[in-house]
Amino acid sequence: MTTVLVSCSGASADPPTETSASPSPSASAAAPEEEALAVYEGMWAVIAEQSRTTDPDYAALEPYATGQALDFASESLKARAQDGVVARGAPVHSPEADNVDAEAAAVVIRDCVDTTDWLQEDAESGELVEESPREPIRRQAEATVSRDGQTWKVSELLLGQAGSC
Repeated sequence: MTTVLVSCSGASADPPTETSASPSPSASAAAPEEEALAVYEGMWAVIAEQSRTTDPDYAALEPYATGQALDFASESLKARAQDGVVARGAPVHSPEADNVDAEAAAVVIRDCVDTTDWLQEDAESGELVEESPREPIRRQAEATVSRDGQTWKVSELLLGQAGSC
């Protein structure tokens, strides 16, 4: 899978569609795939929320992501913020737990991230940076969610090219 830096950062006059994400789930009676999916979706909720400002709170990602995934998401948000680009709307997800390794406390999640309505705009003018897409923009995503002690976090996140799913 080709890794593409997709950054999504900024603030818009639009209120966030997802105002806050819940803390990362800890080990409980829930199945590993359920906990992993909750953490994955929580991470994306934070990314979408923080993409609406040019002053993202990178620490908001820490309950959900670690290692490469945390670095990737933070750098993506930082790049957009430095470019003065913010987002409106939000990505749409269809994640599925694909490979559950209960012994290794790891779950692989495959997703098709639809960013068609997650538009980029200039933070100052509010004008779209690119035209609204005429065709859906979907990218294959693969994430590894690992448990370290009692906490599940996304440890690896890879995004494919537009049109990869």
